[in-house]
Amino acid sequence: MPELSGFSFSYAGDYLKAALLVSLMSVWVLVALFFYLNHYTKRRYFTIWAAAWLFYALWLTLSLRYDPLEAVPDLVVLMRLWCVNAVALFLIWGSARFLGQRGSQRLFGLFMLFLFTWSYVGTYHMDSRLQCELPIFSLIGLASLRISWCFFGYRQKRRYIGAGLLSFGFLLWGLHHIAHPFLQTSEDFIGMGYFISAVLQLFIAVSMIVLVLEEARAVHQQAFQQISTHRAERDVMQSRVKSTEERFRTLFEQASEAIIITTLDNDLRILELNAAARRLLGLGSDPALDLSLKRFIALGERQQTALRSSAEWVDYICHHRPLNLVQKNGAIVPIESAGAPVSYADSPAQQFFLHELTERAHLEQQLRQAEKLSALGQMISGVAHELNNPMAVIKGYLEVILAHHNLRPETRADLEKVAQESERAAKLVKNFLAFAREKPSPQEMVGLNEIVRRVVELRKFAITLAGVELVLELDKNLPNTQAAPDQIQQVFVVLLNNALQAMVEAPLPHRLVLRTQVREQVVQATVEDNGPGIPPHLENRIFEPFFTTKQVGNGTGLGLSIAHSIVTDHRGRIYHQRPPQGGARFVVELPIISATNTPTGDGETAAQVTASKKPDSQPPNSPVKAAQVLVVDDERLIGDLLGEIVDILGHKPTICISAMEALDLLAEQDFDVIFSDIRMPVMDGQRFYREVSQLKPSLSRRIIFLTGDLVNEETRSFLTSTGNIYLAKPFQLSNVQDALLQVLREHPSDGTIPA
Repeated sequence: MPELSGFSFSYAGDYLKAALLVSLMSVWVLVALFFYLNHYTKRRYFTIWAAAWLFYALWLTLSLRYDPLEAVPDLVVLMRLWCVNAVALFLIWGSARFLGQRGSQRLFGLFMLFLFTWSYVGTYHMDSRLQCELPIFSLIGLASLRISWCFFGYRQKRRYIGAGLLSFGFLLWGLHHIAHPFLQTSEDFIGMGYFISAVLQLFIAVSMIVLVLEEARAVHQQAFQQISTHRAERDVMQSRVKSTEERFRTLFEQASEAIIITTLDNDLRILELNAAARRLLGLGSDPALDLSLKRFIALGERQQTALRSSAEWVDYICHHRPLNLVQKNGAIVPIESAGAPVSYADSPAQQFFLHELTERAHLEQQLRQAEKLSALGQMISGVAHELNNPMAVIKGYLEVILAHHNLRPETRADLEKVAQESERAAKLVKNFLAFAREKPSPQEMVGLNEIVRRVVELRKFAITLAGVELVLELDKNLPNTQAAPDQIQQVFVVLLNNALQAMVEAPLPHRLVLRTQVREQVVQATVEDNGPGIPPHLENRIFEPFFTTKQVGNGTGLGLSIAHSIVTDHRGRIYHQRPPQGGARFVVELPIISATNTPTGDGETAAQVTASKKPDSQPPNSPVKAAQVLVVDDERLIGDLLGEIVDILGHKPTICISAMEALDLLAEQDFDVIFSDIRMPVMDGQRFYREVSQLKPSLSRRIIFLTGDLVNEETRSFLTSTGNIYLAKPFQLSNVQDALLQVLREHPSDGTIPA
């Protein structure tokens, strides 16, 4: 019996069974532990290993049933060997699953078939027990060594202490199984074998617990890190969501469009609205929740009975153009609306975008007004042209009679009165043409502040006499712009006179404010008074010609219409505003234009400009030889008048009432000067000019045109292209004399002008 320092390894009888029982109990603890680990970790290899330990427990149970020192039936020996085979198979399979390897099921089946067949053959056909058990336990030992190596590699990767312990434990376990058949041959070492087996089982079990705890701690740390990362990401996302909500809330509140969110039920209850919607509905700071959008929609009797469901209401609000909105104070505002379904507080809702049409309606009204004024301008242009012909005859003959006939004093006095009234009529026609814009005046760089000060200085006496408090609020940094200063001055004279006249009947104190400022790309001037103001029903007519609120005889109604025409020609606009405190406010806006990028607006050539001036190289009464003058005009009276004026000036007139007749005459005779009307039937002045240019080119430069239609763009373009002198009807004798002298000087014919 072997001994080591008084300690004996020989166990027999009840002591040996006690050792087997302890080993069996430890195996069952190990089985329970593996089943628990599988339940806790949800890893299948724990189940497979637990199955291995179950077969090992069955092997120990069979060993416990029979005394190892006595003969054991062959069937029990076979079952014990099969149990050992199953243990080896499940340990190898569990190890493969642990390492993530996928072994072939056919390979495992062949291996199991070999082990079971060998066990059967060894039990019933071999005489030596060692010969039978040695291959089987060697395979189990090799499988254990394989598992040991796997855990060692696992230890290198994960640095788990439990993996190192299991590597060492399975190493000893494998060596123990390889030595087991030899230990069974000696009665003295049978008990020691069972004892070592029990110790190794407990060691492996403890190592498994350590490994699982380490893995659980690692998983916990990883999960904690993931939770921390997710928490940080969540905080970032919450911050972004909050920032996005604040940004969209700001956009929602500051949007210029009115936005209203309502429920989708039949009440269309307002859930939320922005500041623009509050202003549009006239709510101010009043709460809007629990209010229905329906109460703010103006409907006719037909719509009130037709709209029943919420879908019909939404369709009507989104597609009816225009839609009348009733504000809280009862005012009606035209709007247009669009909508879209949205989700609000996880519930379906409807979002409406409301756009006020008041400004657009105002602009459309201004456009209609401009079109009306344009049409009136065309009509007045035609009327002025037709009036110019008889006015030219009346004024011309009056001038001829008064200047060249001996009259009785009473007759002369009466004719002078007629001349004064005809001059008044001529000025009225000139006002008509000023409204229709006869021609653009030369423009230059002007300062609006200087023009306003000049107008105030001109009307200073009237302002003081009326007891009006004058307030000037002029922007010192107001930029200059291109304009015709006399025309812009005329605009402010009209506005200032209207304001002074309006405040006459208003109660004291009288206050007049003139203000200039820069607004976007325009210079703006306002003339504001605290008079009675303009009645709302007349605001659309104040710029119409001949419309006036003054008493009969106190105005012609052309002032504001002419001012409107002047400002429009300057590519600006003039409009009326109703000040909150009452009175009237007129706003003039002119574009800011530099001198480098603006046309001069001067449509006249040098020859046309000098036509209205007296020649400075020779006095009017300088002697000239009689010139042959051809007068072409379809108006017989104007032709006769011009013929008489030409005759008075010492020249020889020839009168034709048609251009065709004049061409026939020109083919046979030469003339020094030709007066030709532009607007004539059959052949007008333009065609007549082209025919003369082909017939006698030198004579084309000696044509003086007559016209009363300078508003027409085609006429103005034609006169500019020729460069010839023209006379605007009605003309005076001095104008005819100046034009004749200028043509005879610049384009003399043989013997016309003396040397």
